[in-house]
This record gives sequence, C-alpha cells and structure tokens, in this order.
Amino acid sequence: MAGRSARHVGRVQLPSGLVTVARIVAASLVYLVVLALSSVAAYAFAQLLVPESLRGTFGLVGLGVAEAAALVVVLVMWRRVDRRPFGELGLATPGAQRRWLRGAVAGAVMMSFVVLVGYTLIDGATWGINPDPVRAVLALVAGLLGFLVQGPAEEVLFRGYMLENLRNEWGVRWAAVISSLLFGLFHAANPGFGPLPFVNLVLFGAATAVYKLNVDGDQLWGVFAIHTVWNWLQQVVFGLPNSGLSSVPENALFNITPNTSVPDALWGGGFGPEGTLATSVVLLTLLGFALRRGRAAQFATN
Repeated sequence: MAGRSARHVGRVQLPSGLVTVARIVAASLVYLVVLALSSVAAYAFAQLLVPESLRGTFGLVGLGVAEAAALVVVLVMWRRVDRRPFGELGLATPGAQRRWLRGAVAGAVMMSFVVLVGYTLIDGATWGINPDPVRAVLALVAGLLGFLVQGPAEEVLFRGYMLENLRNEWGVRWAAVISSLLFGLFHAANPGFGPLPFVNLVLFGAATAVYKLNVDGDQLWGVFAIHTVWNWLQQVVFGLPNSGLSSVPENALFNITPNTSVPDALWGGGFGPEGTLATSVVLLTLLGFALRRGRAAQFATN
C-alpha cells in the first residue's frame, strides 16, 4: 500500500496548458537555433567554395538549405514529442497538388496587385530590368528553389505546429490569434520593422491560418504556395525588400525603385511590400474570403 502511494505521488501531472506552451517554446527555439547554425554553415561554404560572382545567387539556395534543416527538426518534434501523424499537422497528400496550385494563384494575384497598384500606380515607383539575362534566370531558379523550402518551413512552424497545439488546448479562435501574433513578433528584428509591418504580418498569419482551416480543409499545401510565391515574386522577380531584407539588384529580374517622398505606408518605409497599405488591403481581402468560406460551409452543414 505504501509503495503504491509513493509511486503515485512521484508522478507529477503538469497542467496541459503549460505543456502546450513548453512545446511551442521548444519548437521555436530549436527552429531558430538550427536555422542560425545552418545559415552560418551555408555562408562559410559559399565563402570557401563558391566564386564571388555567384555567392549572391547561391545565397538564395543556401536559404532553402538552412530552412530545410529547421523544417526537419520541427517535423521530428511533431512525430517524436507530440506523437501525432503528419496528416494532423496538415500534410495529408490527397489533393495536395490542387491545393498548392490554388494557393500559388492567390499569392501571385495578391503580390501583383501590391506591385502594380500600390507601387506603380499610387507610389509612382520606377522600374528597371536586369541587364544580365543569364544572371536573372539563375536568380529566378535559385530563388524559387530557396523559397519553395523557406515558405513551407515557416508555415509548418506557425500554421502547423503552433496552430494545432494551440487549437487542441484553447480552441481554433485563440489558436489563430496567438499564432498570428507570434508570427508578427518573429520578424521584429528585421530592418524597417514598425507598427504597419507588424499589423500586416499578423494579418498574413491570420489570413493564412483561416485559409488553411476553411478553404483547404486543415491542410498546409495552399499556404505553402501562398508564402512561397509571395516571397519569390517580391524579392526575386520584382527586386523589392522581403520583410526588410533588401534584394540585390543583380539577383532579381526587375528592380523597382519606390518613390520615397510619399508617406512610408505607400512604399513600405524600407520594410518592403509588407509595410504598405496595399498589402493590408489584399490580406484583409484574403481573410474575408476565407471567413466567408467557413461560414458558407457551416451553413451548408446545418
């Protein structure tokens, strides 16, 4: 009797909310550490073995390699720590191609609106084109390869691991709100970060979270594509800063130079498209569309 009581006392049951927070913090820290170490390794490799003229282009691929390492760590945590199948994270394969293509179209339409309306018509930005077509093509291919990993890596962490853990503990609404706020804070150290970039990053997180839940049936493939195409277009195709990280003119197809005499909210204030009101418009539109899809589906089931 005494032995059974001692064993019972020895097993401390932590509150489930505390366990959820601990998992999210651990996944975030491991992601950041692995990403930092992998980025340093990729940079060192480029300095030693890659010709100087190609280091900028290689950096786009190196971004994908570093993010791939961080992505793998989060996936391992999901399987080994959370002990849940990848399908519950949003990686079920049926319909993946259709969802990805639909998300790619959405990302392309949104970024094209921001550039053509926000930058070109309203801001009056000037356009240039890369005079080296070979370098431009290499940058387009390398950038696409890099962002095909970088976008999904962030989505797996925020709209996958975080969102699902938070939803299990506090419900879908709080999960979407908290994961979106954390996504905005994740970029707080980037150059040019400020109130409007923070609002837009939170909107991006909320819109993609609701898109995953209501449009793509809890799957991540669509938001993978939105994130990938959004980043690739703004940085490698249009040559604009990507969340404050400036694009090198040689590693972009076009070079858009904003009119900086207008208010920062029209040209990004150095943060790029995510610092503009045009981005607020397209993200609110995506959020509204995804919310309506959810209400329509709920009405159809009643």
